[in-house]
Amino acid sequence: MGRGLRGGAGIGIALLAVAAAAAAAQAPDAAELPEPLTLERAMAIGADAHPEVAAALAGVERARAGLLAAGAASDAYAELRARLRWYEPDPSADDDGHDDHGLALVVGKPLHEFGRRRARLEAAAARVRAAEARLAAARLRHRLALMRAFFDVVLADLAYARDNEDMAVAYVRFDRLRDRRREGQASDLEVLEAEARYQAVRVRRYRSDGRRRLARARLAERLGRPEALPGEVVMPRLRGLGRRPPEPEALLEAVLERAPTARAARAALAAARAQLAEAAAGRRPVLSAELEAQASTRSFRSRDRARAGLVLELPLFTGRRVRAAVAAATAAVAEAEAGLALERSRLRQRVRELVERIAVLRARRDEALVQLDYRELYLDRARTLYQMEVQTDLGDAMVRWSEARLRRAEAESGLALAWAELNGLRGLPPWPLRPGGSGADEGGGKRPKEEGDGG
Repeated sequence: MGRGLRGGAGIGIALLAVAAAAAAAQAPDAAELPEPLTLERAMAIGADAHPEVAAALAGVERARAGLLAAGAASDAYAELRARLRWYEPDPSADDDGHDDHGLALVVGKPLHEFGRRRARLEAAAARVRAAEARLAAARLRHRLALMRAFFDVVLADLAYARDNEDMAVAYVRFDRLRDRRREGQASDLEVLEAEARYQAVRVRRYRSDGRRRLARARLAERLGRPEALPGEVVMPRLRGLGRRPPEPEALLEAVLERAPTARAARAALAAARAQLAEAAAGRRPVLSAELEAQASTRSFRSRDRARAGLVLELPLFTGRRVRAAVAAATAAVAEAEAGLALERSRLRQRVRELVERIAVLRARRDEALVQLDYRELYLDRARTLYQMEVQTDLGDAMVRWSEARLRRAEAESGLALAWAELNGLRGLPPWPLRPGGSGADEGGGKRPKEEGDGG
């Protein structure tokens, strides 16, 4: 009487073993990653392991080099000036030489640039702040993408478990109908109908298996270890997901002030305005101090061996250079102002989207929790009936329970990602996830295997 169940279970176990062996064969370097891999370990391993973050880090270094160069433009300088010159003396002059070679050491330093230096330094410092904010934004995007890739692996595994169980059930029913047809108790139509369903579920199972591998490849790329596909991953314990989010208006002030992209846009505007001030200062004078010592092969009473003085350089005619620089800087300011307004608009819309998404996902999570409780009780009843030999197998009870686990994980991972992004936009770490004050979870229901569970 229990042949159908034993056959289905055996097939399911065999398919899982084959899939595990295939995953191990395709990931020979997976031992480089912890086993099992938790989200905390993944976030630590892949902290700055993505090219986007590396490019942003390089941008910070370039901006800091620009700040150094901006300050160095007003540093003291020393230069050696050498001259080789031949001359033909006037016949009436008491001079029969031809050499007029000279060597001079000049030391100088700009003393006052009438606003140029300050504007130059302010622009460079603002570029550093903008680059650092862009780095923070890149890190936030990377960490959110890493979390999403991790959850994709968890969801792909749960979907595969559901489809694998569904295929085993479909095969058992198909095999049973073949046996009944031999005994004249089932028609060819019934057998073909069962086989068609089995083949359709089989295709879905193979598709799910492929998604498992692709999800692991995406996670490995985010971890900076493309050759080391992760093996087992563990769903983290997500707390505080039942908490209602604040109203969008209560979040906007903090988001518009602390979001990395908003900080980058404000710093870019400050840099553009300082650049405009520097360009406008192109018509202003520069006051410098200079010391000069020189020696020459030809001596004159009017030629000094050493001199010191103040030099005032006052532009009288600059052509269109200053006007062009001011026009370009003015356009850059307008562009930066528009960029800041656009980013603020995008953030306002994104906050509202996240709040609405959290509200919907909370409802989906509540539904999934109830469905999981129901499916667990339904599965317990099916097991009891099977043990009492009232029915020959568990039917679709295990499949529906696996589906309920998947739906709960989808809702909770979506909530975790939405809260993580909302935290990041407020200038908080996206992980560990602490959306609520106490971290207490709302809602009941049992969990699938998670970090910290005993088994």
